[in-house]
Amino acid sequence: MQFHNLKHISIYAVMLFWLLSSSVSFAADPHVSADAAIVMDVTTGEILFEKNARRQMPPASTTKILTAIVALENGNPLDIVTISKHAAYTEGSSVHLTPGEKLTLDDLLVGLLLRSGNDSAVAIAEHIAGSEQKFAELCNTRAKELGAQNTIFRNPHGLSMPGHYTTAYDLALLARHALTNLPRFADIVSTREDTIEWDGRSYDRQLRNTNKLLWMFEGADGVKTGTTKQAGQCLVSSATRNDQQLVAVVLHSGGRWNDSIQLLQYGFNNFKLLKFADKNSLYQRLTVIKGMQGYIDAVIADEVSVIVPNTIADSIRIEYDLASSIEAPVYHGQKVGEIIIYHQNRIIRVVDIVAGQEVMDRTLVRLIINQLLITYQKLAGWGCF
Repeated sequence: MQFHNLKHISIYAVMLFWLLSSSVSFAADPHVSADAAIVMDVTTGEILFEKNARRQMPPASTTKILTAIVALENGNPLDIVTISKHAAYTEGSSVHLTPGEKLTLDDLLVGLLLRSGNDSAVAIAEHIAGSEQKFAELCNTRAKELGAQNTIFRNPHGLSMPGHYTTAYDLALLARHALTNLPRFADIVSTREDTIEWDGRSYDRQLRNTNKLLWMFEGADGVKTGTTKQAGQCLVSSATRNDQQLVAVVLHSGGRWNDSIQLLQYGFNNFKLLKFADKNSLYQRLTVIKGMQGYIDAVIADEVSVIVPNTIADSIRIEYDLASSIEAPVYHGQKVGEIIIYHQNRIIRVVDIVAGQEVMDRTLVRLIINQLLITYQKLAGWGCF
């Protein structure tokens, strides 16, 4: 069986070929006032437009996206958190926590992501890591693991500090991870209004999401605002239409709502997400020759999807390269085939098909041992032992 060496081709390489061949026409790039901007497809991670997306810049409260990621991945939402004086007296935006007050971690996350509470951010950091400094170390480690290589955070809230920076690209990566892998994060950031308990009061805190795009743009479902004098207007936003989700980032914007709408609208108007199969789905069963079992599940290793310009969506085709059988031994995860997505005669994406189980080769010793085990199980079932 022969497989292509090509694993994945960037959409930009494909676009370059299309442009040079004059077979595809594109709309003009979106005009944005932000110093740095990006719009990314959430499913594939492909960049549809970027402007200074790798420039290191202060992120303001978009920092809280990573704070929420680390909290959700390391804490229990039902944990009871006692608010310290240090957390309660944190400057800037607040949900008015008081020293000694007890709230669940989940309530603090709501306060963090809806009202952008800096006090919530510090309380979360102290609960998860013991201090802001140790929490920042966790954040920086996790950022690198997620591919955000140009991010260093010194605090959990985003108030300006020397050496506290990120990029539009890194923020898009972080938001994509949170939206895709953390359902509670996605639920909170798409919520317009919510309440959390207010200890000692006869009423609850009424929280309204600072992200006005939730009211302004059809399909908007996240993510996080940020504003400081140094960072200017910042926004990480997301929206979903027709099962296609995009995330946009603008940093130091002259008008973050309009900039974000321009980016998201550009993505939806000009690109189409084509989904063919889900990750870990069964393609078919594959016969195993000379194995202790007669077949394996041939499983799709990754989601089979591609985002392409609308103008060529109807010309995308897919092929499957899989032999009718495989010889033992077979190890779990072994590549047994490929799914290839083409535009005309050019490959634009390749996804492996892999073995879903391990199958040992059939030897005389293994056959004898296997038969003895079967006999033992039968005798045990008859009560002979």
